[in-house]
Amino acid sequence: MDNKRNDICTIYLVRHGTTEWNKDLRYQGRADNPLDEIGERQGALLKDYFKEIPLDLGVTSPLKRAARTLEYCLASQKKPVPVIVEPDVIEIDFGEVDGMTGEEIREAYPEFYRLYVRNEDRSRAQAPGGESTQQVYFRMRDAVLRIAREHPGENVVIASHGTAIQCFLNYASGIPADRMRRFLLCNVSVSCAEIDRDGQVTLKYIGDTHHIPEALQFSYGPAPGREHA
Repeated sequence: MDNKRNDICTIYLVRHGTTEWNKDLRYQGRADNPLDEIGERQGALLKDYFKEIPLDLGVTSPLKRAARTLEYCLASQKKPVPVIVEPDVIEIDFGEVDGMTGEEIREAYPEFYRLYVRNEDRSRAQAPGGESTQQVYFRMRDAVLRIAREHPGENVVIASHGTAIQCFLNYASGIPADRMRRFLLCNVSVSCAEIDRDGQVTLKYIGDTHHIPEALQFSYGPAPGREHA
């Protein structure tokens, strides 16, 4: 897509590939875990996804799993693509629950379990010792809009994380922070939005998985009803 003529910034939001904690259904926030073997195979699928999309900028969260995923996004580009590390597209800070399973959270923090893990009202969830989902909503909104404002007419890929991307998708869908819903996003799925100079967002698609074979698709656990972020 050629946006050079209309100053629209096209943003591709990519969830990182899987890690050992994803596989073990452990809630994963700021822990800096690398991609596991499946995550590397998933990441390699992004080479073809972006092969025919000329990218002008790569953005990654500071975490290794996102940075490695971005490398795959840029691997098939015909020219070098500048990369920036953006702290504000990092994953939610899960605080004391980082690394815990759902069952462990249920025992230790039943209110957070009810609101976030059971998805009864994620918009009111506050990770013990960490961030609230509303804090993530506003920092992701501000970060993505700033990136778009600074790169009009460009194609930008952002390697980020499940909850962080979901929060921006809520904003882009016109859903306020106090009414957020859950979007299920597979690892290495791609969402796309167009943002004009006035900050108006048009969602083009959410969680595209056409590039991921069924055997490599992973989202919130491999079995129906198992929840993981």
